[in-house]
Amino acid sequence: MDELTPKNAEQKHMIQILLAKMQGVDVEVQRSDGGWSTSTHDVISIDLIYRIKLHELPISSEMWAMIDKKWKWAAKDYGGHVFFYTDRPFIFEEDLDWTYESGNACECALAINTDGIDWQKSLTKRPEGV
Repeated sequence: MDELTPKNAEQKHMIQILLAKMQGVDVEVQRSDGGWSTSTHDVISIDLIYRIKLHELPISSEMWAMIDKKWKWAAKDYGGHVFFYTDRPFIFEEDLDWTYESGNACECALAINTDGIDWQKSLTKRPEGV
């Protein structure tokens, strides 16, 4: 039998959902009222609408506009604090925290609700044009 491959965008999306479930990434399912809930089932139904749950920080474009343009990235650290970075940081496994090879970092003074956001998935890029 030939290897099966996705034939359209919908099939590609469902494969991503399946991979997310298998790799422990949070998946949300659309409710009948149009809202989203975390999918707690291992079964995926082709009749439902799914998306991979975003873990980006809730920093609006308006908030980014008030932040100096040199800060291109934001991330929540292991301790729950938000930091801004000039260059893309990465997780240094030995320290269990975000680090960077070049550029600068500073702790965020804004009140950003990070409840429920996994620090390891919190890396957020400044939107283009803001």
